[in-house]
Amino acid sequence: MTNAEYQRNRIGQGGSLLTKLHEVIEMHCEAQGLEPVSAFTDALTDMRHLADVYGLDFGEIDAKAYDGYLEESEAAQSAEQS
Repeated sequence: MTNAEYQRNRIGQGGSLLTKLHEVIEMHCEAQGLEPVSAFTDALTDMRHLADVYGLDFGEIDAKAYDGYLEESEAAQSAEQS
């Protein structure tokens, strides 16, 4: 199973932040007539603004998130090979 397939399964199971984010991106695309890339750009821009509101370093958060993404991607690929 690829990481994309694994994550689609997670979205389908519901109840996760991933599921909620997927729903919001879909609604934003539909309401604004956007393609997903534009909605992602808007979301990341707004996440940067929220980091400022909370006094957080978005770059540091993004680096940690990327490390988490790599770990989860590797885990999904390992499960595929099992």
